[in-house]
Amino acid sequence: MMTTRSASGASRHPPSRSSTGPPLASTSLPPSAREFPSEGFQVIDPDDKVEEERLSFYQRQNYYPMRIGQIIHDQFQVVAKLGFGTTSTVWLSRDLITQEYWVLKVYINSLQNIQELKVYRHLDGFIPDKNTIGKPFVRQLQACFSLKGPYGDHQVLVMKPLGMSLRTLQEFYIRKDKMFEENLVTGALDQVLLGLDYLHEAKVVHTDLHSDNLLIDITDTSILANIEEQEVAEPSARKRDIDRYIYVSRYMLAGAGSLIISDLGQAHIGEEHHGKSMPIPYRAPEVILGMPWGNKVDSWCVALLTWDLLERKSLFTVYDANSEEQNDAHHLAAMTALLGPPPPEFLQMSKETSKYWDQKGEWCGPVLLPPKTTLNTLAGTLKGKNKESFIDFVECFLCWLPEDRLKAHQGYFHPWLREKNDGSNTMEGS
Repeated sequence: MMTTRSASGASRHPPSRSSTGPPLASTSLPPSAREFPSEGFQVIDPDDKVEEERLSFYQRQNYYPMRIGQIIHDQFQVVAKLGFGTTSTVWLSRDLITQEYWVLKVYINSLQNIQELKVYRHLDGFIPDKNTIGKPFVRQLQACFSLKGPYGDHQVLVMKPLGMSLRTLQEFYIRKDKMFEENLVTGALDQVLLGLDYLHEAKVVHTDLHSDNLLIDITDTSILANIEEQEVAEPSARKRDIDRYIYVSRYMLAGAGSLIISDLGQAHIGEEHHGKSMPIPYRAPEVILGMPWGNKVDSWCVALLTWDLLERKSLFTVYDANSEEQNDAHHLAAMTALLGPPPPEFLQMSKETSKYWDQKGEWCGPVLLPPKTTLNTLAGTLKGKNKESFIDFVECFLCWLPEDRLKAHQGYFHPWLREKNDGSNTMEGS
């Protein structure tokens, strides 16, 4: 997952060339390009680790040495750094031909098979039917190309810039001791479920659905021009590291449009899969137990996402980060305390279930079973009929058996989302 301070974006297929030497002189810049300051910025101590350097698996030679002001492919001038992750860095660029802004996601050169690119190419060949209308709510790839670096080639994905994540917006609310209003959450879920329906119809399982990967579309592109102007007026802090600068990313706290499902780097193509996947607190039980799994793991995520958007405390957490075995046991114990024992059909789906439940479904795992609880007891934000409808929605996705969970398009038609709010809901902290 990307540790970004903003979002990512895209355009067309340009020819292959980039500059990699010292900063370009103004006389060598194309007419529509601009020269960025070579001084006036904060210089970070060489001994201080910043941005991608702090990642546990960081290798300097794997990352492309991008420079702000650099022109890529004779077309894109890089104007700001937006974020970084274990496999890529993300940059805002301006198309020197059209003057549009795009995001360049530049992958490390050691990554040979880029899953995100595979998924985008698969989606490019998918033609949805007239009832599958969720494509606008999934981030699209505009172009990709290879960029030659000093230590190897880097794949670059070009995508439309997007604004802040839903999680960032939620953090603003929390700092003011507020929670999202119910109407905001139901509106967000409408778009998420339509986007998931599009992915599932294309036989793509996202597996990484949470509020950090839901980005808000930008309706006012002047925000992007402002970021470029800020970089000229107040250049980003940076650190010199041998053959490159490592820049501090800029926040892009913007967005007033639709919610867009992003980051397809953990997505899977096909109907049946095996192996561990998903963020640990969001893992569906079949994933934890090594059972075959499909797109209903995204349905499980919808339940946890919904809960996290309305409630102050998550249903499941990371219990022991140092021991996957202990964490799995605590996680399954918490599910059992909340959902009750799994049905016999579920217990028969894997031999692994015998580590945690006996043949009658009674808990026999290696950790203590927490006190039994219910969603109704844990939910504290909504009241009355709105609370009942919210809990029913979550319960329709939070089921032991994958086949019992609602599909994305079925969830879209749940009464909690479709019935108009009568304005009588009471929310704590709003």
